[in-house]
Amino acid sequence: MHSLNAVHEYFADYPGQYWIAGGWALDLFADRVRREHTDVDVLVLARDLDLVAATFTDPRPAVENPNTGAQRPWQPGETLTPGPDVLAFPDDLLPIPVRIILAAADGDDWVYHRGRGTIRKPLADITLTRDGIPYLAPEIALLFKSRSDRVKDTADFHDVAALLDAPRRAWLHNHIEPRYPDHAWLAHLK
Repeated sequence: MHSLNAVHEYFADYPGQYWIAGGWALDLFADRVRREHTDVDVLVLARDLDLVAATFTDPRPAVENPNTGAQRPWQPGETLTPGPDVLAFPDDLLPIPVRIILAAADGDDWVYHRGRGTIRKPLADITLTRDGIPYLAPEIALLFKSRSDRVKDTADFHDVAALLDAPRRAWLHNHIEPRYPDHAWLAHLK
């Protein structure tokens, strides 16, 4: 958890909301490190990019193509889109590389950028904390991971599915099934 503490300290002056996301969020939920991680995903609201620009000036994160890893300079004020656009800090800045994932929001609701605005949840409901570190609720982290059939995403699901309470299981099931009615996880969520 040393890496997460370093990220938390680095974000201490950031005035907006942020969440540890991805596999690390599931580790925080499970209260144990379940596997090795190559980076830390930090979710921030796309509408707060001006706060990111004002807080992280030296070095400023770069825009990274999540498919190729290619980076280009980020110009504050530039419009970035939740989903395809990711911000990356230099890999040697912290003990582990940090990527900023952008989230859509509508008022006090988080909005899943792949759900055409129909999948949403109050920001307060997606926020959990452990030792002062804010992290993404497991059903949200797993919803993101459900799009992939990567081995680590499937392992993450099986590691934490039994820890989900009934409302979290139902929410995840109800938001995977319409898009992927044959998804392998659905049987485990009933």
